[in-house]
Amino acid sequence: MPVGGLSYSERMLILHTSDWHLGRTFHGVDILDVQARAMAEIVAWVREHGVDVVLVSGDVYDRAQPRTEVVELLNTTLAQLRGAGAYVVLTSGNHDSPARLGFGSQIMAHGGVFLLTAVDGAARPVLFAESGAGDISAVRALPSDAGRPSPSADEAPTLAVYGIPYLEPRATAPLLDCPPTHQAVMGAVMSEIDADRVARGGPTSVVMAHAFVTGAQATDSERIVDSGGLGTVSADVFAAHDYAALGHIHRRQRITETARYSGSPVAYSFSEATHPKGAWLVRADAAGLGDVVPLDHRAGLRLARLRGPLETLVSDPELTAEEDAWCQVVLTDAERPASAMDRVRSRFPRTVELRWEPEGGRTVAQRAYSAQLEEAASTEELCARFYEHVRFRALTEEECTEISEAVSAVQSRGVEQ
Repeated sequence: MPVGGLSYSERMLILHTSDWHLGRTFHGVDILDVQARAMAEIVAWVREHGVDVVLVSGDVYDRAQPRTEVVELLNTTLAQLRGAGAYVVLTSGNHDSPARLGFGSQIMAHGGVFLLTAVDGAARPVLFAESGAGDISAVRALPSDAGRPSPSADEAPTLAVYGIPYLEPRATAPLLDCPPTHQAVMGAVMSEIDADRVARGGPTSVVMAHAFVTGAQATDSERIVDSGGLGTVSADVFAAHDYAALGHIHRRQRITETARYSGSPVAYSFSEATHPKGAWLVRADAAGLGDVVPLDHRAGLRLARLRGPLETLVSDPELTAEEDAWCQVVLTDAERPASAMDRVRSRFPRTVELRWEPEGGRTVAQRAYSAQLEEAASTEELCARFYEHVRFRALTEEECTEISEAVSAVQSRGVEQ
């Protein structure tokens, strides 16, 4: 059912999503099936709520050259979104190849899918107009020298969507004649967009941007390069517009009332274990921005972060529910347990990350390795000190016996030769 029971003549519904990262693995595990379920949920939202426009704010793919099956998933998803009745506006992120993602953009625009991947077209919005019957039409604005600022002479646009691809400062700054910082390049592009909006007058205005906006709470799964604030952008740069549909940060969040990150549809790090994943449903009309409602994904990875001594973790009945989750395990034993991963996976088979952080610090003194070698009185003791140095625990009695037998076997072969 459409949100709030509103009719098409009263609103235009926008679904803001981003950072699909199609083709990404989770700690080396292929999760394309999980991503496919998330894409199916987005299509279902379009049908359920009567969404008119889907905005995908960058990082559509996880790498510049995605696998064939990943490209096929995007192709299927775009076709299903159009089949469900929504137009699609998509920009490139820092993980995407703008040229590859934008291939065929002029042809796809005729089918209602707008690929905005070039910085020189950022000030040319996609214009959406509503007819009296409630039908929505969309067209990409022509270049300024074409002399046609709206879809047609008798059809005033209700919504203008400006798409800014990811702006790599060093590559973009020479084109914009500005310093090579994210704030400078974004400010230069936004000044052109602001001027275009003023020239158009009436439409509600939405800007799509892929950037690290000041105040955002990042996760462990973004590729963020920042030095002294040079990689961040102020939210003020978007203030002249009704809504900023942001991408790049994987946590859904509100920076200002009108500038928001949708976050990624799937958790890509254990730092996102407790974050709700989803999108924003935005109502816009001729008066500007309306309600902004969160939609939550049900598909995704169920993550668990477990911490404690090994024996406790493998026997605690309260952890039964985590046995089929993707697990990050931190062992707190005073000494590093032997065969720890095998024992952990015997109960939690989807453990993909294992760390050892002993309570109270490490018990084996980590003096200079050279000094430890000098104190070794035998080959067996030399081996024992090596193991202590790299594993931060003393050898067990069984391990000492195995090392002694191995040393004796090697020495006996030497005598025979």
